Amino acid sequence: MPSKEDRLKAVPLFSHCSKRELEFVASRVDEVSLPAGKTLLVQGQPTDTFYIVLDGEVEVSVDGRPLKRLGAGDFFGEIGMLDRGLATATVTTTQPAQTLALSHAQFRDAIKGNDALVLQVMAAMAQRLRENATQLV
Repeated sequence: MPSKEDRLKAVPLFSHCSKRELEFVASRVDEVSLPAGKTLLVQGQPTDTFYIVLDGEVEVSVDGRPLKRLGAGDFFGEIGMLDRGLATATVTTTQPAQTLALSHAQFRDAIKGNDALVLQVMAAMAQRLRENATQLV
């Protein structure tokens, strides 16, 4: 089985990180196995976890409308990690999924000393917000 560092390196968000940075993030991330049908984020509710999908699939919906499905290498929950705000979408597993999860404190620790990672997260968040805005029109 690949190490947490290897799994993180395979995720585009972390692909540029050095070995030391990957080890640092890996030391703060939890491996979580989830059953199908598990709701992880609820639109309009506080969020406290950032997820990286390693295997399986989740569905993202807004106002009850499915927007997209995310799979291996995708992540979600970053918006709530940055602003401590409410979830902008509901995310539910569509099949059993393996994820890496970071609490707000773990996420803050992981990005605190890594400006490049902060910029990657912000760029991904901006792209996701733009995509969601165009899909809702």
